Amino acid sequence: MVNDGTRGSRERILEAALSLMAEKGYAGTSMSMITKRSGLPASSTYWHFGSKEDLLAQVVEYSASRWLASLPRWGELIGTPDERLRQVLATGQAGTSESFLRLLMLLALEAPPGGEWLQTIRRVRRSAAGGFRKAYDEIVGKPDDDESQRLREDVCSFALAAADGIFLATQIDEKVDVPRMFQLLERSFLDLCRSVTLDRRA
Repeated sequence: MVNDGTRGSRERILEAALSLMAEKGYAGTSMSMITKRSGLPASSTYWHFGSKEDLLAQVVEYSASRWLASLPRWGELIGTPDERLRQVLATGQAGTSESFLRLLMLLALEAPPGGEWLQTIRRVRRSAAGGFRKAYDEIVGKPDDDESQRLREDVCSFALAAADGIFLATQIDEKVDVPRMFQLLERSFLDLCRSVTLDRRA
């Protein structure tokens, strides 16, 4: 059983590593920097995490779990598919300053290939796309053949990639109108869904 002191020191190290890696990237963050920011001795850092690679995997898992827990569950939302999608996107909009999202972008560019961290991020992205898939299924209908399944995945992947782009834009230009960008994302996604519906009825 892990006592509260051990759990607390582990979380302090994870928080320190998350904030540093989100600021400086993986390559720019050293174990000594993490130790200094956490305020704990180096022995504590190495006791919890044997290497920087192990710490990276645990940081991604820790921050991803916390971020996913903040997202609303589709089945608990009220309203039409359009209204529920708007609520999901509002949560995404509020999270554009999340350290986890910045870390995700930096890792995609410069972290070592493969490893547990990449599998975790892929799992997170699949979960994050869940709201789009559920909205699609309610508006268009669940796909019943391979071609319809591919189209559904293409539309939802496009929407998720657009959300990625909005977050990236906020890191480049502080004048980006985030609410407006998410409104356009919502409209684009719904228009795509409705065009698919019309095609299926034709």
